[in-house]
Amino acid sequence: MSTTDSSLFATFEIPPTRRHAETIDFMLSRPALALLPESLRPAARSFLAYLATLPGSAPHACPACESRSIYLAAPAGTGGMRRDSYACRTCRKRFTVLTGTPLHLLRSEEKWKPWMSYRFQGFSQELIANFLGISNKASMTWSRAFIKAMADYDSALHAWWQAHQSPEISELTDEAARALAECQAMLAGLRDTRDRRCPYCGSASVQVVTSRRATEYQCHGCQRRYNNLTETPLSHLQHIELWPEYARHLVLGYHDTELEQIFDLSKPLTNLWRQRFLQLFQARWPLLAHWTLWQWSRRRANPGSVPLA
Repeated sequence: MSTTDSSLFATFEIPPTRRHAETIDFMLSRPALALLPESLRPAARSFLAYLATLPGSAPHACPACESRSIYLAAPAGTGGMRRDSYACRTCRKRFTVLTGTPLHLLRSEEKWKPWMSYRFQGFSQELIANFLGISNKASMTWSRAFIKAMADYDSALHAWWQAHQSPEISELTDEAARALAECQAMLAGLRDTRDRRCPYCGSASVQVVTSRRATEYQCHGCQRRYNNLTETPLSHLQHIELWPEYARHLVLGYHDTELEQIFDLSKPLTNLWRQRFLQLFQARWPLLAHWTLWQWSRRRANPGSVPLA
């Protein structure tokens, strides 16, 4: 599949200041389970394997009476059946390996694992439908079925995943929270940092010239002037005192209209800040960029669902 086909991205909700293809490429480059807490990643891998192997496995008991006295009544292909059919010697009922599960009406079993893997990566149901060549209606049906199957398979994984599907602000994973704290500390210290090497020639032989908006330097090597923001995505942006809190709100999924009100920014400036901060995240804290894009897409259906803070 080519990630440059713009028709694939028409329904994917991402910030308008990011090119669709670049965003898709970035998210596809990320580890499939990077958004999940480390403690739940083994369960997620196991659930993906379950989706991949369940359709081809054999049942161990009758789903109606739980008797283990069962036998293969008709192999797949008999009478147009898509799956092996089994019969119970105790209650005489027929069934397949999917009977009694939330997945019993779904088709295209070979696409179940890729669908859920893309979902764990933070992609929308609509975009996954385009990826896999299924309808949006089928994608929504699969989403409901997989969440029910997840509840039966692993309650802890289901509880976390379900909580992060609502439009409410979601709690960060420990890994994302540490990255955000590191990012905020860096942003808060930009005005006070006084030991930056020259971004043009790499020389450490510099002289601090002044300390206004951001510390400025004179390089003894190339004789050029620069500051702590030169040659960074945040160069030329104003209101440096707002940046740590802005970064937090951005990662949590607040939308442009919310950010405009909270930080008293104009719409063009809000768009510019979002673009620049995403560039910074992607370069230094890829998890924050990944989380921001996921939360932005997930909460877009109902922005303003939480109090502005």
